[in-house]
Formats: sequence, C-alpha cells, structure tokens
Amino acid sequence: MEKICFIINPKAGYQKYNHVIEIIKKKLDVSKFQYKIELSKNKFDIRKITKREIKNNTNFFVAVGGDGTVNEICSEIVNTNIKIGVIPIGSGNGLAYEMGLTKNIEDCITTINNNCYKEIDSISINNLFSFNVAGIGYDAFVAKYFSQEKKRGMFKYMYLSFYLLNKYRSKKYTISFNEKKININPFTIAICNSRQYGNNFYICPEAKIDDGKINLCLIEDCSLINLISLTWKFYFGKINKSKLYKTYKSNNITIDSSDNILMHVDGESVNLDKKVEISINEKSIKFVC
Repeated sequence: MEKICFIINPKAGYQKYNHVIEIIKKKLDVSKFQYKIELSKNKFDIRKITKREIKNNTNFFVAVGGDGTVNEICSEIVNTNIKIGVIPIGSGNGLAYEMGLTKNIEDCITTINNNCYKEIDSISINNLFSFNVAGIGYDAFVAKYFSQEKKRGMFKYMYLSFYLLNKYRSKKYTISFNEKKININPFTIAICNSRQYGNNFYICPEAKIDDGKINLCLIEDCSLINLISLTWKFYFGKINKSKLYKTYKSNNITIDSSDNILMHVDGESVNLDKKVEISINEKSIKFVC
C-alpha cells in the first residue's frame, strides 16, 4: 500500500477546499493508498510538509492548489522516484491543464486512483526550479503585484494585466544561448517547459514537456493595441504567428542585466541576481496524469 499525502493550499484561487476534502475521503481508493491530508498555513509550509513526509516514506504527493503549490512540492522531489499528482484549484493551473487534468475534482481522484505517470522535464533557474513557465518582463511585473493581493483568481490576474500596462517600463537584457547573444528590451521573456501560462493562454504552442529542451520565447516591447491583438493570439494558441514573437530551443540559457532581475517562476514572483543561469533537467519528475 502506497503512502499518499494531499497538501492543500487554502490560499489558492478556489476557496471551498473543505469540499475537496470531502471528495477525497469519498472517492480515494483506500485499498491502494494510506492517505494523509495536510493544510498549509503560510508560504513556507508546503516545503516543510513535503520534506517531513518524505522522511516518513511517502512516495506520492498530491498538490491541491495552483502552479505555485505544484512548484513547492516538485522542487523537493526532482530526480527521485516520488510521484506528483494535482487537483487544480489555483488561479492558472497551467501545468495541470497541460497534462490533461481538469477542475473536475472527482475526475482528478480517478486519475490518482489509476496511478499512471509520465516522466516530464524540469528547468533549473539559479537555485530554483520551474516545471511550467517562468518569465522576465511584463508577466513578472504583473506577478509581483498579483502576489500582494488578498483575493486571487483568474479575473483578478486579467484585471491587473491591463491595469498595470501604463506603469511598466521595459529593461535591457543580454540573452546567451546556442553560441549566440541577443540584446533586447522585451515586453516579455518566457522560459517554457510547457505550452501555457494557464487557463489555456498559450505562450509557446510548440513546446513539449518531455523533449529535453527549454523553449525561449521573446515578445518585443509593444503598444496597447498590439497587446490586445496578442491577447487573442494567446487564447487561440496562435501567438507564434505574431511578428512580435520569436522562439528558440536550447539546453542552457544565460540572461544578464545591469540590475537585479525580477522574475516569476511558475507564477510566483522572485527577485534574482543580475545573472540568471538556466538549464534543463530531463525527465526529472514523475507526474500522475
């Protein structure tokens, strides 16, 4: 019998987490799993719980939250035999949607009961990991403000995405990869493992989550009118048709700036040094889907 731990982030976009607990207790196959349910109380709880349960020989974790919750757990189990499942109740849920999961909680429990996994890549970013999409530029700028909101969710994120446009000022970066250098003042630099930010907004339609490559996506600084056009292309998976968009594949990328770099990693805002080193970790996560 496997030990499985559900880690619930009550601060994720979906507030009725007690309903999730009821369905777990009702639908989980207890003939297969010895289960435990843990609620995080603050930002650092998720990793603490994961580390503790690893010591207790738990070999299957389920993130009940969004991409940030998934990131916290996965960062502790990279290159191990421990599996990760997701019940996506967050604001974006990009990785869960990329892996074919939905917000139907009962369907997610069925997937967990089936216990089949796929090995996917992860991305090292200095001393951090990304499993979905990381970024520098406007998306990182929005993520900084979004992290300060008491109430989160897709509509709050969309509101901030338009509200903050007049406050954003692009910065200069030097990007080194595949023996070339690019100097750019971008609207966005996206570092992609999967295709989408979340909610079916596709930043890199050609990305494959298990191909051993980092997808580097660049969007030139643009006007409000151009941004509206890009928003439609994001949603319909045609951003790669825009003249403002370029994409590359690499195993290693270095990004330099004259200032410390504001970045989001799987939607969570972080401040990094002036140099960011990025590399791929092939098939380093066992994702139940």
